[in-house]
Amino acid sequence: MVKRALEEWKERRRKNRQAKRGSGGGLREYAELIAETLIYVFFVMTFLLQSFVIPTGSMEDTLLIGDHLLVDKVSYSRTVGGGSIFLLPQVSIARGMIVTFKSPAEMDKEYVKRVIAVPGETISIRNKKVFINGEPLHEPYTFFKDPQIQAGYRDNFPPFTVPSGQYFCMGDNRDHSFDSRYWGTVPAEYIIGRPWRLYWSYEANTDDYMAPGIVNQVRSILRTVVHFFSRTRWQRSLQRIR
Repeated sequence: MVKRALEEWKERRRKNRQAKRGSGGGLREYAELIAETLIYVFFVMTFLLQSFVIPTGSMEDTLLIGDHLLVDKVSYSRTVGGGSIFLLPQVSIARGMIVTFKSPAEMDKEYVKRVIAVPGETISIRNKKVFINGEPLHEPYTFFKDPQIQAGYRDNFPPFTVPSGQYFCMGDNRDHSFDSRYWGTVPAEYIIGRPWRLYWSYEANTDDYMAPGIVNQVRSILRTVVHFFSRTRWQRSLQRIR
């Protein structure tokens, strides 16, 4: 469906250009070209890709505060059939993947976490160590920044079987992540897409993105402009997210 719509749009654009070359399009041709380009960008950002910025440290050190991502919205889309893939291939959600989703606890917010258990699997945590179906899970991506073992679900989680159509998601910064241990599993329909690539990384803190009020937002923008070159993490630019 997506591929067919894009092909039709490209064909109409090609025919319009050919017609205008013969009749002399002038300024009108350029204006229409700009409008078509904007429509194309809107289409891509609405249906294929989404920009997302990391506002907290819950995924450190895999993803840092100030990392700006492109989210692939096609991979898990239910509206794009297997024979209608365009640009980005579809995949099944698997343990270890990083996903973007609407928070079950706060639907107006979007989170980025890693899938730790898929439907039908039983997850438990003992002294920070994750077990899947009773077997310890190898997690090279996980970071622990608090050496203490705390009471409660953070470091010890009782056996729980993930329901059908749900996913158990957690942050890589395991000691400082608000995730499925606290608000439950993520329904499949809440998942927006898969973070694909970093397009810019800027050294920032949570207040730069989470502080309420228009005044704080303007201040954050001004700070970004002033410190753009000195605080940009150039080495992280265009990295693929894994």
